[in-house]
Amino acid sequence: MKYRILHVDDTPHRIALGVGIGFFVTWTPTMGFQMILTVILCTLFRANKLVGVPFAWISNPATIVPVYYPNYRVGVVLTPGTEAKTLADWREIIQCVLDPALSLWERMTSPWRFAMEIFRPLWVGSIVVGLVIGGIMYWVTYVGVVHYRRRFGPPPSGGADATGPGEPAEGTTEA
Repeated sequence: MKYRILHVDDTPHRIALGVGIGFFVTWTPTMGFQMILTVILCTLFRANKLVGVPFAWISNPATIVPVYYPNYRVGVVLTPGTEAKTLADWREIIQCVLDPALSLWERMTSPWRFAMEIFRPLWVGSIVVGLVIGGIMYWVTYVGVVHYRRRFGPPPSGGADATGPGEPAEGTTEA
């Protein structure tokens, strides 16, 4: 991955923005749509799509708890009037779903009501955490690409430069 990022024929800003957007989207609860969302955001912000999309694979069923639970906790802190759900709350919802004494409608709607209670803090926390992580990864990637290109030269195709966004390379003029 590092090799692919450092050798992309694009400006450091567009590469870093693609990575930053990819990390931001990874931390949002949009699993299943993250690659599409990353491509859309990269297109809107004129970022490099090829380096952004692979980061959407960080969140997957195996990483859902370590990625989303901290977001939820941050969201609880930032969302007034919200209390964090406990393990007992989760057990209660599972019991509701499995309770044969309840009607089918009650068993089907209990998880939905529970999900709506965690929806707002999860999204608030995910956006905040995603912006922080995406911003950090933008900066790390930008500095890394610029440093690498100053030390080893531009990528093999020779089209990208080691300058910042909107700055022409040395010895060139903007059209």
